[in-house]
Amino acid sequence: MKVTQAILVFSLSLILLSCHNDDNDNNNRLDFSALGLKQTQWKGTFLRELNERKSTESAGIIFYSDNKGLYSVQGAEYNFEYSIDGKMLKIKDTGDVIGDFDGYWLLIQSDKNKMVLTNGTGDENDGKATLNLTRNY
Repeated sequence: MKVTQAILVFSLSLILLSCHNDDNDNNNRLDFSALGLKQTQWKGTFLRELNERKSTESAGIIFYSDNKGLYSVQGAEYNFEYSIDGKMLKIKDTGDVIGDFDGYWLLIQSDKNKMVLTNGTGDENDGKATLNLTRNY
């Protein structure tokens, strides 16, 4: 009887110790993929840095499908196509004359309702842009 109880207690403790709750970690993680961003809306700020000049503007992005979306900066809207590879978001074909959104954006911070993306090296002649976005829908 003692052996059975010992096995039962050992088995129960093994089950309890191995059932660490990762649900909270997974629930707060952003699914940074085309399917994960599909049909989501984000708003926030667009920070541009060139030489020693900085400007901050309001920005928003809607990912309509797994490869098309719409973004706005200071109320001007542009359609775009995109793809994702790991932590890289590639925005193409915006039609934006300025072209600040075109190219590769590196995901540097994220959770379920927030993402921070940056492009450019920050070199004096290249500049840098940062998107701080909060999930709106």
